[in-house]
Amino acid sequence: MQIQVHQFIPTPLAETFSNTSDIWKKDNLEIGNHAVTSIVSESGKGKSSLLSSIYGIRKDYYGSISIDGTDTKSFELLQWSILRKNRLSMVFQSLQLFPELSALDNILLKNSLSNHKTDKEILQMLEKLGMLPYKDQSAASLSFGQQQRIAILRALCQPYETILLDEPFSHLDDTNAKIAWELILQESNKQSAKVVITGLSENDFFKADQVLKL
Repeated sequence: MQIQVHQFIPTPLAETFSNTSDIWKKDNLEIGNHAVTSIVSESGKGKSSLLSSIYGIRKDYYGSISIDGTDTKSFELLQWSILRKNRLSMVFQSLQLFPELSALDNILLKNSLSNHKTDKEILQMLEKLGMLPYKDQSAASLSFGQQQRIAILRALCQPYETILLDEPFSHLDDTNAKIAWELILQESNKQSAKVVITGLSENDFFKADQVLKL
């Protein structure tokens, strides 16, 4: 999957644009053409806006985003649905879990779209992230860090060529973040998929092949 931005900048940031950015208003910049791309900045600089725009849920930007050479603003809803089902996955900073559903049901609902994982594999991943004892609790009753792990597992339960991760470890301690990161890499490597991750700073265990700063 080729993701390219051209003269791109989120509308809310256009008036405060800084020429020091590695991304804003660049010509034909490819995002995620490395195994791991890390996008780093302090809060409020547009990381979430960028990923949400690539995923197609934000349209308030200048410039263009293309996927495999086609401007995403021309995509119909069906095209987006197929893309998000089979080729592009995302962990949202806001997580977007269904609060009334159990942790497990949040994952199973996503997995039912493609049957990407077996029930056994899902339980094994829950155990690896220390979430097996909480699988039957409602998402709303979990801590934010626990919800982050469920959101990560949900995003891994589909085929993808690129996975977008928006500050996925912000409420995890280093040990759990490292375990989650290793699982993400393992699942991505199985599919020869690219990883794009945002954060407030570079992190040693990310081992990013490309670092872009906003």
